Amino acid sequence: MRGYGIILAVATVVTFLLTFAARIIAVRCALVARPDERRVHDRPTPLGGGAAMFVAFLVAMAVASHIPQFRQVFRGSTDPLGVVLAASMIFAVGLLDDLRDVSAPAKLAGQVFAASILYLFGVTLLYFRVPFFGIVSLSNDLEPLVTVIWVAAIANAVNLIDGLDGLAAGIVAIAAGSFFLYSDR
Repeated sequence: MRGYGIILAVATVVTFLLTFAARIIAVRCALVARPDERRVHDRPTPLGGGAAMFVAFLVAMAVASHIPQFRQVFRGSTDPLGVVLAASMIFAVGLLDDLRDVSAPAKLAGQVFAASILYLFGVTLLYFRVPFFGIVSLSNDLEPLVTVIWVAAIANAVNLIDGLDGLAAGIVAIAAGSFFLYSDR
């Protein structure tokens, strides 16, 4: 568990520190969301905060690649590269949406592309646990579809709460912790 703790600490600290920098840069560059009928905030809110989480993710991945506990994952598979490339695509779509409004179909296309990258690099949902029912194994033909649905659902869930300043990072942290506990059984 020591390696996981190190990665958690790195990601948390870097996200925390970069969030302040992202806010300052967004305000200086006038990259803010103005209040309107679609938004719940009553004053201009800085955009681009996903950059802090994305950079922290990259730093955490770099640190993880140097921890002996994870050596086999980084040297023996394409999974980490697939995750980084897919996360880069999700970040690019989110940043583009912050800079200029992107239509829902275009965002979904980017999310499907990111999920396709995961699948091509071997990162798929093979099985999952359903509380009180046990483990559900997916057939090979369902893996790509369920992977795409999962990526799109999570990306859209985060995007829906992203309009509330600062909430996305907290929700993502809670979800990541929950997924870790769920998968560490």
